[in-house]
Amino acid sequence: MNRPRLFLSAVSEELRTARKDVAATVRTLGFDPISQDDFPTGYGELRRWLREQIDSCEGLIQLVGHGYGAEPAEVDSDYGRVSYTQSEFLYASAKGKKNWVIVIGEDCTRDKPIDQLDLPHEVASPDPAGYQAERRKLQQDYIARLTRKNHLRHTANNDTELENIALRLRDELTELRQRAERRMRRLTAVIIAILFGIVVLGSGGWWAYNKLSTGVQQSAMVTTEKIRAHLLQTTEETHRRELAETEAIKDWKERQRQREAADNAHAARLSRIEELAVSFAEIEGRGTATSVFQEMTRILTEQGVDEAIAYGESLVIRKKLADGDPTNTGWQSNMSVSFERIGTVAMAQGKLEEAADAYGESLVIRKKLAEGDPTNNGWQRDLSVSYVQLGDVAVAQGKLEEAAKAYGESLAIFKKLAEGDPTNTGWQRDLAYSYWRLADLCERWNDDGEAKGYWKEAFDVLSGIEKRGLHLSPEDRKYLEILRQKAGTAPR
Repeated sequence: MNRPRLFLSAVSEELRTARKDVAATVRTLGFDPISQDDFPTGYGELRRWLREQIDSCEGLIQLVGHGYGAEPAEVDSDYGRVSYTQSEFLYASAKGKKNWVIVIGEDCTRDKPIDQLDLPHEVASPDPAGYQAERRKLQQDYIARLTRKNHLRHTANNDTELENIALRLRDELTELRQRAERRMRRLTAVIIAILFGIVVLGSGGWWAYNKLSTGVQQSAMVTTEKIRAHLLQTTEETHRRELAETEAIKDWKERQRQREAADNAHAARLSRIEELAVSFAEIEGRGTATSVFQEMTRILTEQGVDEAIAYGESLVIRKKLADGDPTNTGWQSNMSVSFERIGTVAMAQGKLEEAADAYGESLVIRKKLAEGDPTNNGWQRDLSVSYVQLGDVAVAQGKLEEAAKAYGESLAIFKKLAEGDPTNTGWQRDLAYSYWRLADLCERWNDDGEAKGYWKEAFDVLSGIEKRGLHLSPEDRKYLEILRQKAGTAPR
């Protein structure tokens, strides 16, 4: 069984070493620690990744120091202007996750001196002291907020105290781990067939892969009955194997206990087979079946059964909800996200046709949602993102005309959103990078004249954020200089 996960939150430039020390203690207590340092290069938007990781964790430990840390490019719609580290705790609390906050005292190890924290990355920054003071104030306000909410219950004055605090959490963490393990066992019964019979769509039709056998058997097409028969067969084989293994146990009480456990597990598997078979057959009807089951297989191989179970259960539930009530816009939106993630996986694996199919499924849903409520800016943006994703796939396939059409559709939506609210820096940024994509595409066509026009549009939009007195992140400033060179615009 996979170990439950615990999110460790801290400002990396100040407390990376302290976080690693706590992580070592957390591992001894039966948890796998997760932190922002695990962010995968090239994944996409960091805040979204962090929230997905926190969703998969049982709880969160945050180390609070002097540093404010890096912040998202735009103000968080839920929590206001907060750093990534602050938003980790606030999001976990909003989700009802168990959490602990530890204040890091002056004598604890720090990776950077306090007076060097939260300085601007740009060497030529006009007011580094003001920049730092602003972020210090934001961190102090955050600590005051934690104090008012009675979250600051632990203070570590030195490294030894920090280790002892982590160890004193043993009882609470043990209870949390046991609760997580019980839930994992229940989830195993929901989709236990993943362990024994994974269905994968290959180029020649449906393939049933049995982990307990040495070969691969091909089936011409999938049906509910075939899946059900396969699951029953593999479940019976597993039950016989588990009973046989109990014979090696010398203690008769333990042997009997293991037999009863095997029988109970077998009964749980049988109770879910029909539902699983029907769900798998329903998923087969969509063109994305290849990516669904290959991703399930990959998760099982690389991360273990519990992660695969969570993935499979989420997809099945979302599909059933969406199909059961096409008028429920929330369920439809969730389903579009599932297809988007399937496409992202396929894209990362270089399976471009499958990525296009999945992104296309997501776009169909989002288009209906956007057309059903043109005033819902969130759905309009989601639709634009789908066009971007299809454009990216088309570029990878060398289908530049298709890419240009998709990027053009995306640009029209981003432009409307940005014009509707010039103070929304997120939408202004979306528009700037939409022009960026088209400029890059023109350069692939060797149309430097049109490319320069798009580079100029992108520069004007991004620089306009600062001209309006709105927040421009250090990363945006870096891209602004690139755009200035591309557009041939003289420095101010």
